[in-house]
Amino acid sequence: MATLVITLIIAVAVFYGLRSFIKGKGSCGDCNCSCPVKNEMHKAKK
Repeated sequence: MATLVITLIIAVAVFYGLRSFIKGKGSCGDCNCSCPVKNEMHKAKK
């Protein structure tokens, strides 16, 4: 029984971790500010 509880907790943690990673992936390009990182990203795409 304890193994199932631990497995469930790990599965939930992995789910929320992947969800956070996927949501945060494009956050740099969301604002209209000018920063060196965003400029390099735009140059790399072209």
